[in-house]
Amino acid sequence: MLLAVWSVSAFVLEIPSGAWADLLDRRRMLLASGLVYVSAFAVWMVWPTFWGFLLGFLLWSCSDALHSGTWEAYLFDQLTAQGHAVQYAHVKARSESIALLVMAGAIAAAAPLHHLGGYPLVGAASLAAALVHVGVVLRLPRPARPGIPASVKRLTSPHPTSPRAVDPVPDPAAGAASAGWAATLREGLGQARAAGPVRRVLVGYAAVVTLVGVDEYFALVLAEDGLAVGRVALAMAGVVLLEALGTSMSDRIAGLTRWRHAGLVLLAGLLLGLGAWGTGWAGALALGLGYAAASSLYLAGDSRLQHALGADSQVRATVTSVAGVASEVGFLVTLTLVGLLTLHLELTPVVAGTAIALSVPAAVAAWRMPAGSPEDGDGC
Repeated sequence: MLLAVWSVSAFVLEIPSGAWADLLDRRRMLLASGLVYVSAFAVWMVWPTFWGFLLGFLLWSCSDALHSGTWEAYLFDQLTAQGHAVQYAHVKARSESIALLVMAGAIAAAAPLHHLGGYPLVGAASLAAALVHVGVVLRLPRPARPGIPASVKRLTSPHPTSPRAVDPVPDPAAGAASAGWAATLREGLGQARAAGPVRRVLVGYAAVVTLVGVDEYFALVLAEDGLAVGRVALAMAGVVLLEALGTSMSDRIAGLTRWRHAGLVLLAGLLLGLGAWGTGWAGALALGLGYAAASSLYLAGDSRLQHALGADSQVRATVTSVAGVASEVGFLVTLTLVGLLTLHLELTPVVAGTAIALSVPAAVAAWRMPAGSPEDGDGC
C-alpha cells in the first residue's frame, strides 16, 4: 500500500510540477525538492509507524516530482548557455553512472550500519546524505534559460494590445501565476502531443521502459532458475555494476539512429529473454547485459528529448515531466502483462516471452527516434 501511494502521488504531481519549473527559478525548485526529501527521512525517524511511513512516502513522491524534469531542464539550459549543449548526453551519462555506484555502496553499507546502530543509525545516515544533497544544490549557479512561454507573456501583460506588450515581463514567481501555470501546462502538453520529433521520442521513451521494467522480476527469476539466495544477492549486485557501465555509455547510444538504434533495442530484449530462460551464472550474465543495454537506451532517450525540444524551448521542464509520466505508463504495461500472464503460466517463461515480445514495438519506435545530439546521426 505504501509503495502504491508513493507511485500514484508521484504520477499525479509529475506534470504539474514540471509546469511550475518552467515558470519559477529552477534552482529554487531543486532546493525545495531537496528540503522535502530531507523532511521525508526526518518523519521516518521521529514517527516510525504506518502513518509516519505513509507521510514520508508522500513527501518522497513530492520531492521526486519537483526534481523530475526540473533537473534535466536546468542542466540542458546551463550547458546551452555556455555553448556546450552537445555535451549534455556525456554529462548526464557520467552523472547517472556515478549515482548508481554510490547507490550500490549505500546498499552495501546498510547492513553493517544496521548491525552497529540499528534503525536509528541507518536513518541518521540517510538524513545526513539528504542534507549533503541540499548543500550541493545551494552551490549550483543561477539558472540560465531563454525565458517564459509566449502564451504566459500574453496572460501576464496588463495591456496585450498596447505598446507595453513588447516590454520585458516581470518575474512570474512574483505575480499571480495560476493563469501562467495553466498556459505553460497547455503549451507543454501541446508540444508533447504534436506530430514531430518530440512525440516520436516520447513514444520511444515509453516503449523502451517496458524492457527496463522487467528488472522487477530479476531476483525471482534467478531464484526460480536455481541460484541460492546468497548468490542471487551477488548476481543482483553484478547487475547494478553492469547497469552503471551501460549508463556510462549512453551518450554514445544517444547518437545511434535508424537500424542501429532499433537493432540495439532488439538485442536488449533478446538478452533479457535468454537470461530469464537461462540458468545459473550464464542466465544472470545475460540478464545483466540486457538490462545494461536497456538502461543505456532509456537514459539516451532523455538526451534525444532535450535536443528534439531545441535550444530555445521555454516549456522544457513540462515536456520532460511528460516523459516521466510516459515512462511510468511503460512500466505499468510490463507489470500488467506479467501479472496477468502469471495467473496461468510460470514466471520464468512469462518474463522471457514478455521481454522479447515488447522489444519488437520498442525497436519500431526506436527506428523513428531522432538522435540525441545536434551533431549526431541522420534523424534530427
